[in-house]
Amino acid sequence: MDITLLNELKQALLQQKAEVEKELAVIADPDRQDHVPGEYAAKFPNYGDDNPDDPGSDSPSEVESYQVNLAVTGELEQHLQTINSALARMDAGTYGKDIHTGADITIERLRANPAAETALPPTPTKA
Repeated sequence: MDITLLNELKQALLQQKAEVEKELAVIADPDRQDHVPGEYAAKFPNYGDDNPDDPGSDSPSEVESYQVNLAVTGELEQHLQTINSALARMDAGTYGKDIHTGADITIERLRANPAAETALPPTPTKA
């Protein structure tokens, strides 16, 4: 793969990584309890409770927001892991190859999704 193209795709991945980390910072904190790098714990919102330390004072709105934060955090974590994996493949010299088959991933696909891990299957031709 051309070094100019590789650098272009790396910059796109680094930009995506920064955006995902920024989005995660709004709804989650790095999970320090489990000491697992790259994992996040969704934030539980506090909408002005009289006693935020009392779990019985959680409002339905807080619980609902927390559930949304959990789901979105999981999606963003997964996307961040995919980006980090692509960056690691760049360093290892395996970027642009399907992680399962080793087939080349098209340049068009990588431009559309620089973190792509698989090549698209060939389009069936009409007989």
